[in-house]
Amino acid sequence: MSRLTFITLLSVIILALASLVHWQDNLIDGPVSPQQARDDEADFFMLNATTTQFSPAGKLDHRLKADEIKHFPVDNSTTTSSPNITLFHADGSAWYINAKQGSTTDNNTIIELWDNVVLKRDTPPNVLHLKTNKLTVVASENLIHTDQDVVITDSATRINATGMKAYTEQRKIKFLSNVRVIHGPAKIN
Repeated sequence: MSRLTFITLLSVIILALASLVHWQDNLIDGPVSPQQARDDEADFFMLNATTTQFSPAGKLDHRLKADEIKHFPVDNSTTTSSPNITLFHADGSAWYINAKQGSTTDNNTIIELWDNVVLKRDTPPNVLHLKTNKLTVVASENLIHTDQDVVITDSATRINATGMKAYTEQRKIKFLSNVRVIHGPAKIN
């Protein structure tokens, strides 16, 4: 047997053995199925994204901008990094909310924000700034609430409280406990 014939025959035998081993591994493992998503796996993400939510009546409800948005299919939730939210109202005014972290559930109608949350309402004459560590926005009910400490300031007043509920369409805020108010003359810019 020539050397070339021997090398060719040996190559065919090795290739046949490799194919047989690969075929047996597939039989033992069973058919390949799509991998199930784990609880901590996102099915999509967006960078520097903007999403816009409309009310059931078709009116502009709120807009969410974030450095990163990740969606998790297991519970249909979304996490955000550096979220900026604009809540639009029927009278044309808006409330602006920023935080370092956030998440949304229930078709983006419930928004949880935490870590250095700042809310601003720049509607004259009642410009308002709110700071807290955690805030929940229930867009479908025009409600913003927290059980954390809040500090609210405007041109002449500072309010410290623990917990609050803000009804954005009515422009009413209900403080839950430990309310302290400091009122002074209005600042002139």
